[in-house]
Amino acid sequence: MAFKRLIIEIGQGVDMHGGDQNNAVKKATEDAIHHCCMAGISEIFDIKDRKKEAKIRADIYAPHPEEVDPAVVTDYLHWWVVDAHVHQGGANPEGIALNGAEKTEITIALVVLTVYVAVD
Repeated sequence: MAFKRLIIEIGQGVDMHGGDQNNAVKKATEDAIHHCCMAGISEIFDIKDRKKEAKIRADIYAPHPEEVDPAVVTDYLHWWVVDAHVHQGGANPEGIALNGAEKTEITIALVVLTVYVAVD
């Protein structure tokens, strides 16, 4: 069974305070998947079992990839088979200082979801 790309969607997630890579990655995953309307999965390809007839490649881009747990993405997209890959990317602009505290780190992560479907 061969798989072909059907959808490529990009999501952005931001953790405004504290530099939490995984929080930003989860938000980016939510952003990407919520932009997809995959009517074609069932209506065109007649896919009944997403775990066997479709899959997702998730490319995760974060400023500190060593801190990213790919399970953040695979757990969120639990109804699919997900192959997650973490890369250096995203951004870490300087945050703001509130009430005399030190400046925080803003973390911006990107997630690229590529949906593949089985074709004969």
